[in-house]
Amino acid sequence: MKAYFHKLFEHEHWANIEVLETFLEATEVSDRAHEIISHMVAAQTIWIERINGTPSDTKVWSVYEKVALQGLFDANYEALQTLIDREDFNRVVTYINSRGAQYSSTVSDILTHMALHASYHRGQIILLIKGQVEKLPATDYIFYYR
Repeated sequence: MKAYFHKLFEHEHWANIEVLETFLEATEVSDRAHEIISHMVAAQTIWIERINGTPSDTKVWSVYEKVALQGLFDANYEALQTLIDREDFNRVVTYINSRGAQYSSTVSDILTHMALHASYHRGQIILLIKGQVEKLPATDYIFYYR
């Protein structure tokens, strides 16, 4: 499973950066697109902290400066690579969600959720910036690995 998750998050990081670069090129960027791309970074950070068992003061809808987003995505990618190398994917993580409810999920399920969550939000951002850039990125998994 390590190889699978490394491959999955290699794609995710590439796709996130493709969307980020396109977002930054857009002639006009809605506040909503900025909120969503910031949310992607914040959600990654929160899930990494939950898996690592470290306290988090990251807010799920934090809004980051545009110039900081690449570095935050890069830092999360590096943290995920380290986490994947050492993690027991069947380990159960108990955490409190952003609404205060307690849940338990396996590391494997959390990592899968993270990748799917980012894909969902990349689609939202593309929809919001369509028509404001010359070319929209094709970020599907298969496009990356062809």
